[in-house]
Amino acid sequence: MNPSLHLHQSRSPIVVHTLMLQRMSHQSFDAVTQYREEIHARMPHAAQGVLNAFMRDLFSDDDLVRAYLHPVATPVGQPATTPLDLCERAANQAGRYPGLMHRHERELAAVAAFVQSCGYYWCVHQQATGQHSAQGAHTMRSCRSRIAAAHKAFLAEPLRQLRRSHADLGSTFTQVLGIDQDDAADPQQVARIQAALGSAIMQMP
Repeated sequence: MNPSLHLHQSRSPIVVHTLMLQRMSHQSFDAVTQYREEIHARMPHAAQGVLNAFMRDLFSDDDLVRAYLHPVATPVGQPATTPLDLCERAANQAGRYPGLMHRHERELAAVAAFVQSCGYYWCVHQQATGQHSAQGAHTMRSCRSRIAAAHKAFLAEPLRQLRRSHADLGSTFTQVLGIDQDDAADPQQVARIQAALGSAIMQMP
């Protein structure tokens, strides 16, 4: 008898099941690693390293990484797309907004456009993969509440680290993303960056 076949046949169902789970877990880990590397390659690359560190902190969450690479619905006849595709496009558009006056404003606008919908895409992914129980119809208010809660939960710690590393930049970015109203931020600068975000959103399909 083939030794490997004999070994396989001698394993109990529990052992075989455990090995299968380990293999699936390893494959899932490899996929997330590849997804994260793709996000790192395609995210806006700022001259100010603290913004790059902010994005890396944000995408240290495996579920958010999966959400950014999970296909989303597109109009009939349109090619499949992912949140990463849409966010990359929005970041490019926001960073080129003509109303921005300084380089750091363009970088903030691009990064904000790349991450501002993270809560929404995470909720969509949870719903699509059955990780959120859908008992009964969701009201618009409950959906918005879940998205807002996810938005704040994902951004809170990366923003805290950003503000610790660069207080002025962190204060401006926190207000741009609607997490907090910070008197230290320049309101005109915040308005310019938010206008860039609005322009990018309007141009997205």
